Amino acid sequence: MTRSEVDPKGPRPQRRVGWGRATWAVLALMTAGFANAQAPQQVTGPGGDTPKPPAGSGVIRGQILLGGNPARISELPVALYALRSDGAPGLMGTRTDADGRFVFEGISDADDIVYLVGAEYLGVPFAQRAVFEAGARELVVDLALNKIVESRADLGVPEVTYKFDWVGGQLFVQISHRILNPSDEVVYVAQDRRGEQSPPFTAALPENVSEYIDGQGGQRSDLVRDGNRLHFWGPVYPGPQDLRYGYLLDGPQTDNASSAETFEIVDALPVGADRLRVLVAAGTAAPHGNGLADPAELVAIEDVEYASYVGAAIEPGGEVRLSLPVPASSHDLANLELTRADFWIDHDDTAIRISAEVHVSVAGPNRLLAPLGGQLLDLELPPNAQFLGLSGSTRMLGVEPNGRGGLAVRGPLAPGPSVIAYRYRIPVDGRAELDIRFERAVDLLNILVADNGVIIESERLHRKRPFKQGTRFYLHREAYQIDADEVVSVALEPLRHHAVSPAGARWAALGLAALAAVFLLLPLRDKNDARTPTASSGLALEREILYESIHDLDHDFETGKIDAVDFRALRDELRADAIGLMRQERASVPDRRLSPRGPLAAVPGPNVCPTCGAAIEISWSFCAGCGGGLDAKQEPA
Repeated sequence: MTRSEVDPKGPRPQRRVGWGRATWAVLALMTAGFANAQAPQQVTGPGGDTPKPPAGSGVIRGQILLGGNPARISELPVALYALRSDGAPGLMGTRTDADGRFVFEGISDADDIVYLVGAEYLGVPFAQRAVFEAGARELVVDLALNKIVESRADLGVPEVTYKFDWVGGQLFVQISHRILNPSDEVVYVAQDRRGEQSPPFTAALPENVSEYIDGQGGQRSDLVRDGNRLHFWGPVYPGPQDLRYGYLLDGPQTDNASSAETFEIVDALPVGADRLRVLVAAGTAAPHGNGLADPAELVAIEDVEYASYVGAAIEPGGEVRLSLPVPASSHDLANLELTRADFWIDHDDTAIRISAEVHVSVAGPNRLLAPLGGQLLDLELPPNAQFLGLSGSTRMLGVEPNGRGGLAVRGPLAPGPSVIAYRYRIPVDGRAELDIRFERAVDLLNILVADNGVIIESERLHRKRPFKQGTRFYLHREAYQIDADEVVSVALEPLRHHAVSPAGARWAALGLAALAAVFLLLPLRDKNDARTPTASSGLALEREILYESIHDLDHDFETGKIDAVDFRALRDELRADAIGLMRQERASVPDRRLSPRGPLAAVPGPNVCPTCGAAIEISWSFCAGCGGGLDAKQEPA
C-alpha cells in the first residue's frame, strides 16, 4: 500500500476474534461469567441492543438432557445466539415446555451461520454449537446438562503459560492455567456456599503487582481476588479449559535506555503444573530459569509472532523464577516519524464519532521507549471530545491519557511501522467543526466522512474520489506534508434540514426536473402540424420519466446510497404518481381523436394513428407522435 492509499477495510476495529474464542467472548451478551476458553458461558437471555438472528424458514428444536436422558425441566430460559460470516451477531430466547423441549422458528437456514444454543442450570451455563447443513430446513440440537458437584480431588494442571509483553516501562504478564477435569461432572461452588467450601482452584499474585487485570475490572464472580490469592470457584467443565488473568509489573527504574539488564519474575503456584511454557516476543533474547529449553518454537498469536520456550514441571507450592532480558531501547525521537493519519468520521445531528489511526515508523534496530516520566508523542484531542477508548492492540504501545485531555504515547514502539488507533466523540448541534493538530510533522492526512448528507469545508484539504466501504459510501479528502503544530480545520455542514433527508432532497429535485423535462423534451410544433402531441402523449412521457426515476431509486438503494426508510417512502410516492398518470391516460383515451383545430379534424384520414391522429407510415410499429403501439393485425385508420 502506497502512502497515498487508505486501507479499504476502513478503521481498524477491536481485534476480531475467530469462532473458537468468539464462542465465549461474544457470549457476554448471553452470559454473566468471564470468558474462559472452551468453557460454555452463563446464559441470561437476549440483550436489548442485539438484533434477532436472520429470518428465514429454518427451525431449531431440541430437548434438555440430564445425565444423557430427557429431562422434564419446564420454563427453563433457552437462548439462541447467531454469528454470521460477516461477524454480525443475533440473539433471541424462548423457554422449555413441560417436557423440557424448546423450539426456535423463523430463522435462517444458511450454512454459513453458526448458532449456539445455551441455558443456565443451577447457576451453571451450558451451551451447544450447531450449523445447518446445505439444503436442510430443520436442525435438532439436544442440550446436555451435567451433574454438578462442589469438589473433585482429581483436577489437574497439565500446563501453565506465561506470556510477557513490554508496555512502556511496564511488563505485562498474562497467565493461562490449563485445568483438566477427567470426569463427566461439572465442579462449581455457588456464591451462597463459598463460605463453607474450598475453591476448586487457587492461584497467587506477586507482591509487587502494580495492576491486576481479569478482563472485568476486578469484578469477576468466578475468579475472586483475596489479597495476593486468586480463588476460582468454577464452573470447571469436563475436559480441559483455560483460566486466564494478568497483571502489570513496573520495569527497571533506570533512564539508561541502552543498558543491558535483566528483570526477575517470581510467581508462586499453589497447585503447581506438569509443564511450564514461556512466550516472549520473537527476536528478543531468551529468558532463563525453570529449566527452559532452547531453541524456542515460533508461534503466532493474534498475528504477532512469539518465541515459545518449554520448562520443567512445578510442584504444588513451587515457584516460577525467571530472568527476563530487558530489550535494548532508545529515547532518540529523531527515529520517530509520523507517516500517515486517517480520521474516519461518522456523524448525525447530535455528535460526530471519530476513529483515528496514526501510522508511525521507528528507524533503527532498537525499540523506542520514553524516558521515565516522559512520553514519545502527545496526541491532542479537541477540548469538548469524549474519549471512547483504544482500538486493537494500541494499549500494548503504552498509550494512556496524559492528564491534559489528550493521549500520551510512552512506548515501546518496535522498529518499523506501528498503528496507534483510538476513538472519540464530539457533541454537535448541526454544523460540526474539528481542528486537527499534531506536535510532529505528518506526511499524509486522510479525512474520510460517511456520506449521509454532509458538505466538507476545509482550506487545507483537497478532494479525492469517494469510495464504497461495505454498504456505505465515504467522502475522501487528503492533505500532504502537515507541519508540526499546524492546525487543519475541518467543518461538516449537514444537508439535512427540517427533517428532510439528503436522499429526500435529491429525489424531490429529481421530481421537479422530471416535470420540467416534460416540457423541454416535447418539440414545439406548428398548429397545422398533424403530429401535434396530445395530453395523453405528454402523460405517457411523464410516466416513463417516473419509471426511470423508480429504476434509479432502486439502484441507489441497492448500492447503499439511500437508507431503507427514505427508499420506501420515495418509492411509494413515485409509484403512486405513476399510477395516477396511467389513470389519467386511460381517462383521456375517448378524447384522443379530438384535435384543437375543431370537430372536422377529429375524423382521421388515411394513414393516421388511431390513438392520437398523427400521420404515420404503413410500415411503422409505433406512432412517432404518442409512442403508442400499432397492432400488426390492424391497419392504420
